[in-house]
Amino acid sequence: MSGFVTRFASDEMKKRIILSDVALGHIPPDTIITNGTVFNVFTREFIRGQSIWIKDGRIAYVGPEKNRSEDRKTSVIDAEGMILLPGLIEGHTHTVSNRYGIEEFIKHVIPTGVTAVITEIIELASVAGKDGIKYPVKGFTGQPIRIFYTLSPLCGLTSAEETTAPTNEELLPLLKDPKCLGVGEIYWSNLFLEGKQGERVRELASMGLALGKRVEGHTAGTSGRKLQAYSDFGISSCHEPINKEEVLERLRLGYWVMIREGSIRKELLGVKGIFKKGIDFRKLILCTDGVDPEDFLEEGYLDASLRRAMKLGVPPELAYQMVTINVAEHFRLDHLIGSLSPGKMADILMIPSRREFSPQRVMCDGKVIFEKGKRKVEPRKIFFPARLFDTVKVRLRSLPVFPTKGRVRVMEIVTRLVTKETIVDLDNPEESKGLTMVLALDRIGTGGAFAGFLKGFGLRRGAYGSTMCWDTTDMFVVGCDIESMETVIGRLQQIKGGGVYAIGNEVIAEFPAPLCGQLSLKPMEVVGEEIRGLERALRKNGVKWEKPLLTIETLSTPAIPHLRITHHGYVRLKDRKELPLEVSSV
Repeated sequence: MSGFVTRFASDEMKKRIILSDVALGHIPPDTIITNGTVFNVFTREFIRGQSIWIKDGRIAYVGPEKNRSEDRKTSVIDAEGMILLPGLIEGHTHTVSNRYGIEEFIKHVIPTGVTAVITEIIELASVAGKDGIKYPVKGFTGQPIRIFYTLSPLCGLTSAEETTAPTNEELLPLLKDPKCLGVGEIYWSNLFLEGKQGERVRELASMGLALGKRVEGHTAGTSGRKLQAYSDFGISSCHEPINKEEVLERLRLGYWVMIREGSIRKELLGVKGIFKKGIDFRKLILCTDGVDPEDFLEEGYLDASLRRAMKLGVPPELAYQMVTINVAEHFRLDHLIGSLSPGKMADILMIPSRREFSPQRVMCDGKVIFEKGKRKVEPRKIFFPARLFDTVKVRLRSLPVFPTKGRVRVMEIVTRLVTKETIVDLDNPEESKGLTMVLALDRIGTGGAFAGFLKGFGLRRGAYGSTMCWDTTDMFVVGCDIESMETVIGRLQQIKGGGVYAIGNEVIAEFPAPLCGQLSLKPMEVVGEEIRGLERALRKNGVKWEKPLLTIETLSTPAIPHLRITHHGYVRLKDRKELPLEVSSV
């Protein structure tokens, strides 16, 4: 072995010897938790009268109280009447896509009992490329909870939307990072694209597999042979199933199925029938896929998802497996976290009873980070360079002209996220009812712009615009008149991005998000109120969709069918064909 490997192995061996000596009673632990009921994730037992001995942030012993060794430095915690669980593990989320900063996420997640997070990092990277990955990843280090990440493949609608994506060669050092657990969610249709766009993603997935990393999936809208062909690329998980049949199909293919219960979608109710099947559930995971500030402040985070699962009848012992050992095993972290067992990190929760998930004390690395209703630690501040606060550069002398006559192609909203392609005759008042203008503007300096129409959004006056858009560098503006749209564009540039609603030349409500035009660094409570202000203004002026900001932000993503939009034009998702606005009458 090389000198480095020898030293590393020697250091690890010394740590293990110390833990062993603590278990044997030769060395006193740093902390003793006594009189608790331990949940064993391997057997699903709640075992009473247990003691946990902790040394150097790791668990040395779990079991009945023995003749323990302690000294005056040993801290003793009496857990009588409490259930002891491993710290929760969030298996799929987006810490930088919910409009608040990473520090705010950490502050608010600590009381929920989540001690480890696996996050996607696509959002800032979609705008800033490698810088949008590098600076968040640096910020994950040294935080009071564990933050791991998956490396985003940065899938776009067309190759023109992937101009910020680093090359696979540039991504290789990040993929080798121990904190990087694999390649992030790959939209299934992008994996099959011809040419360089599909080749880049297929190569990245293969690189991840060659390094022993996971490749995360996104299988919405596929099944049968296409799903199996997609699975041939080594896809390990999916968080998109919306009913029990989709869950079962993926479980049978060996997927780790992540049931999503967060702000984008809530799937527990739709898939709850799976829990009545007499099958093995060790590959089921409960995750959020991200929680927006309003839901976070009102309901909670993964803790809220856990409580809803149990309210729907999921047994507590299964629910707790789904947010601990199942996640750890999927990401090959079970040698470190996911269980209360010897040698593992001392990430420990105390709750009042098996059905009452309300963390009273939270420990990470053997340190108390939350107790008696108060956070005991603060997140480490994360640095972002000034250039990441200057990414909204719409170079447009005048807006494109919207036609007033003839047949046009329209994005019609089917659900708050799904759209379809519709042809409308502007000369027919009945067909034209409910149309609003929509602009897609490149906002990183190329000057590209496309004018289209949106049907079914409901806006009756004014305009709303956002730079917080998925998988693109575009700003989207939807409006009823040109003056309001121009006001929105100007204001978004002034505040460096975010969301703005205006009527005429007056700004009615706004949410500044200057970090890459995606995030605010204000307290989550302020962020939540500003978002609610925008939503109230839109509802007052005709928009009835739940979370209408998300409807606009997802107009460009290849993750959702069927008709999408970019500053180049409409894009039909099934064949990635770019389509013009005006339709020939022939």
